[in-house]
Amino acid sequence: MPKTIKLLILASTLLLLAGCGGGSGGSSGSSGVTVIPSGIQVLAGASRQMTATAVDGGTAFTWQVNGISSGNNSIGTISQSGLYTAPDLPPPGGKVTITAIEQSNTSQSGTATLSIGYSNASLKGAYVFSMGGLSSGTPWNAIGEFSANGAGQISSGLQDINNGSSAQTKIPFNGTYSITPNGFGTITLGGINTQFALLSGSEANFISTDNQTIASGNFAPQSQNAGSVSTLSGPYIFSLGSANSVKQPFAELGRFIASNGSLTSGTVDINGQNPLVNASLTGSYTFDGSNSHGTLTLIYNTISYTYSFYVQDATDLIILSSDSSLPISGSISAQQAMVFNNASLIGGYVFFAGGASPTQGFVQAGQFNPNGQGNLGNITEDINTPGNVANITPPGTYALDAAGTGRGTLTINNQGQNAPQTYVFYMSSPAQAQIMTMNSSIVAAGSITSQPQGTAFSNSSLHAHYGFALISQASSTSLLLGLGILSADGQGNLTGNLIENLNGSVSSLLSLSGTYMLNSSVRGTATLISNGGSSSPFAIYPITPGGFVLVGTNASSPYLGLAIIQY
Repeated sequence: MPKTIKLLILASTLLLLAGCGGGSGGSSGSSGVTVIPSGIQVLAGASRQMTATAVDGGTAFTWQVNGISSGNNSIGTISQSGLYTAPDLPPPGGKVTITAIEQSNTSQSGTATLSIGYSNASLKGAYVFSMGGLSSGTPWNAIGEFSANGAGQISSGLQDINNGSSAQTKIPFNGTYSITPNGFGTITLGGINTQFALLSGSEANFISTDNQTIASGNFAPQSQNAGSVSTLSGPYIFSLGSANSVKQPFAELGRFIASNGSLTSGTVDINGQNPLVNASLTGSYTFDGSNSHGTLTLIYNTISYTYSFYVQDATDLIILSSDSSLPISGSISAQQAMVFNNASLIGGYVFFAGGASPTQGFVQAGQFNPNGQGNLGNITEDINTPGNVANITPPGTYALDAAGTGRGTLTINNQGQNAPQTYVFYMSSPAQAQIMTMNSSIVAAGSITSQPQGTAFSNSSLHAHYGFALISQASSTSLLLGLGILSADGQGNLTGNLIENLNGSVSSLLSLSGTYMLNSSVRGTATLISNGGSSSPFAIYPITPGGFVLVGTNASSPYLGLAIIQY
């Protein structure tokens, strides 16, 4: 499942008008026809009656949304009597243009602009979720599924939990949720209270707001056909870990071929207390009566390890260890069927990895340009361990295994930075790979994602609303989480909101302001200032205009996060 900040909340009077669909501003861009209301906010799923008045007295009109007669589900629909119904999610840009064309004189028309805000209707249907962190100081992980009714209720929830002392599966739960117009929301998942920020596609990042459970995670729509998936077929990449906790850092990457309940031709790499390098792997899997849930067994070094899983769709699953002594979770994703070699990794890529050493946290993010022949080209990266921050441009190399399975090794010359030099990665496609450190002192995992060829980024590239989540393991006893929304204006200015869970101390909703500078296709900088007065510096690595990596450059808190477009 594996992919911040919207404009500040309007003044209370404007919010009241927006929530009621109130206000009756004049038409914009009209010619002979006036359309009202204009300039107001309509919440997702809500309706608003539009009215058109023609100068020549005409009373019959053809209605359009963004130039499309009657509109559609993505931008909202409008009846031929002018009743507009907003989509469940804000469209790109967060606004729509309503046009009324006079039927008896089609040269006469008028327009009105409406802003679309989120609402409870923005969360509707089936979802899968995964979260992990610390509960009373102990590593804790959970995965599950639920259904949201679009009106604030969740039902049919099932949750698997591994809390370090026991592992339980398919625990039923129900709950509630509430979403504000800017995409912030609260939801109760299996008894854990969380705050979430919606992203495009109805996905969301969330953090716990309970003092005893310091956890972060995400949820994403579950395919309508998830319950009918009864077999896995072809090559898959899996990634597992509990690198959020320095007490028991662990990361695992591997690949297998699934067919008729069996897992064959597998390899696995592990970093942690008992590391493995390119070990052979076999296994099996089975679906239980619900089909969207099942059990998977991985066998390496003659030992069997059991996991539970939930199906997101035919190509993606979330997975949780059933061994209470190893509370880890992760994902399984289908791999593109092809033969991989050095030429499969070419062009511009953004990479990041986060995790921990036995005593402190570690984060790393950067950009490199592999040449398809084993050289990583120009590398720019930021590394942060508490008390040690560096922005460097080291050399590096890579090599894909001769077997063509997509496994490869990578070396970055990070001397003097108390950072790893060797990594293993598994490519799911030429555009995406999972990466993991391969030295015993630091256990960290992350991803590699290609940038569109020829992309040149500048301040104007970031001109949208984004949701983001941050995590920092500052010490062996401190887990810091942040969740927010950001609005970037394309001119270097940021506004938004943030909520924090700092080792169990949950903040109120904070307002954010700040600036960013992005003047190359490689790296930028940003500063976020909360209404409490604290200022946090970041390096930013843009992947596309719709997403970028954030890495904290404050030596006291090594934050790592990913910002994804809302609209």
